Amino acid sequence: MNDRNLLTMLVAELSKREKLLKKTDATIEAFKTERLRWTLGISQRDVKVDEQKYRAVTDNIMKDELERQMILGEIKERGPLTISELSKATKISPKEILRHVIALRKTGAISEAGEKEDEYLYKTT
Repeated sequence: MNDRNLLTMLVAELSKREKLLKKTDATIEAFKTERLRWTLGISQRDVKVDEQKYRAVTDNIMKDELERQMILGEIKERGPLTISELSKATKISPKEILRHVIALRKTGAISEAGEKEDEYLYKTT
């Protein structure tokens, strides 16, 4: 194997590891959110719930919180970003990014920071 191929393989491996670390950090932050802790706490109580519905709701909340933490992580790391830039960086659809941006704006976690190429920029607050 020549040096160029080895270097290409190393860069690809580092890129995979960086993405994994970002997702791991986002997961840790997601489990710190009140919404997710509250939902998971129900399973620790003697509350009668439909297990299948509970799992479906919990899975959706975990997915949402993980994606929101990924969005916040990208903005913190790179500065203000558009919905298109966030979608490209996180591999989350622009429609879902918009849904998360609305929720994050309502909670005050992010705000508008101007415009870029006919899109709003979002920053953490």
